[in-house]
Amino acid sequence: MVGALVGSGCGSSATAVRVGDRSLDRDDLMSWVSDRTGVETEMTVPSEIVVETVAEWIINESLADLLAEHGWTPDDKARNSARDQLLVAGIDPEDARLPTYIDWQAVRARAASGGPEVRAAYEAHVALLSHELCTSHVLVASEADAREVLDLLGSGRPFAEVARALSQDSGSAARGGTLGCVPLGSFVPTFERATLGALRDGKTLVGPVPSQFGFHVIRVNEIAPVTPVAFEDLGDRTVSVAFQIATLTRTVEVDGRYGTWDPTVGQVVPPAGPR
Repeated sequence: MVGALVGSGCGSSATAVRVGDRSLDRDDLMSWVSDRTGVETEMTVPSEIVVETVAEWIINESLADLLAEHGWTPDDKARNSARDQLLVAGIDPEDARLPTYIDWQAVRARAASGGPEVRAAYEAHVALLSHELCTSHVLVASEADAREVLDLLGSGRPFAEVARALSQDSGSAARGGTLGCVPLGSFVPTFERATLGALRDGKTLVGPVPSQFGFHVIRVNEIAPVTPVAFEDLGDRTVSVAFQIATLTRTVEVDGRYGTWDPTVGQVVPPAGPR
């Protein structure tokens, strides 16, 4: 899909995306996309590249904003360490976005360290995570297929019937799509984030939800509160949980020409057509 214009003309420095008090203006976004694609100004670029760039910015800035809210921002020591890590990983030292990537890497490293502000953020929002995930799903190959599933369900077709007929997850399809009730950490992050968003928003149906397996349409079967996991027991899930909390609790705004933020799923939905 061809979606966004690189170089929006008059007024293009207006805000493209905002997370809390953090913002990225249109010129910077389009310059970033142009650097990634090699597409020159005033030419169209694939909408999915714009959406990916916006989503990457939102997710990382959400975590940065969460930690800042609880008293931590990268200092020179954290930035220098992050820069070294990125250079070892092979990032171009001349990349114009390097300062941004350094800050993001520093924030991720801080989340992984489980510092006091990470604990504070977790304990402030742990109620959002204090659930077993009691779900059913239909897994299909494409976003378009997932939207067709939603249309079928919207027309009154029983979820179990649709799952048996269309789901590519043969194990759950045989059970009408049911996945039972499982603790957090049992599913891939995008699936869990969307389910937590549905629980927060009081929704029972959510999708399309992308993952490495395809696209999911998820039904929340019941609300099952549980005693939250102690922070020190999160282990290697600390970073993914921090990202979940960040995107569940930040206020996000996106200029409609670049997509729409779905706060339930925690994803950027591409614009409907050419912009």
